[in-house]
Amino acid sequence: MLLPALRENIRTLLLRWEDQVLWMYLDSEGLVTVGCGTLLATAESASALPFLHKGNNQPASKLEVEAAWRALFIGHQEQKSAAPHKKHTAAHYENDSDLRITQATANTLLDAHLDSDHLHLKLIYPKFDDFPDDAKLALFDMIYNLGAGRSKTRHHRAAGLMAYSTMNHAINSGDWAKAAKCCFRHGIQAERNKVTAALFERCAQAQKGRSV
Repeated sequence: MLLPALRENIRTLLLRWEDQVLWMYLDSEGLVTVGCGTLLATAESASALPFLHKGNNQPASKLEVEAAWRALFIGHQEQKSAAPHKKHTAAHYENDSDLRITQATANTLLDAHLDSDHLHLKLIYPKFDDFPDDAKLALFDMIYNLGAGRSKTRHHRAAGLMAYSTMNHAINSGDWAKAAKCCFRHGIQAERNKVTAALFERCAQAQKGRSV
């Protein structure tokens, strides 16, 4: 279980890069999403959330939520296949429906995402809970952005965080300096990459200081 102080620091870091969107939208892959990147894979999963009507804050019915999800998903293929500079942002979908989740619901979804990511991180890094907090922050940011993914198989390329095999080996060996050099992600802000590398570098400096 994440300690409250660490959870709050993870939230703060993620919300530096990720928006908390209170309406359903299509992400860059054309998937219906809400909050801070919470996937709504089906109309039924969307209707399990407590959506409200924006104008009067009255609860939306299951049928209303599912209808809004299906209307949005019609644009799935167009959004997925669009060139990066032509993809719609979350703001594009704001007025497609008057359905909204509350900020409290968005925070609950984010916490549930963090709890799930924590389980995956402990599988990838058996000693994860003993890592320095700066390393934990860096890895929570990476897995939230990339997903846990999968290892390389005969028929599939490695994906997500598990595709960073050199970095993961370095981390499991306690080599934070090497992790800092191998954590670069494509498709994100340059500053976000710098912050991640700096977090690993701080671990390396602390480690070096203890060995002197």
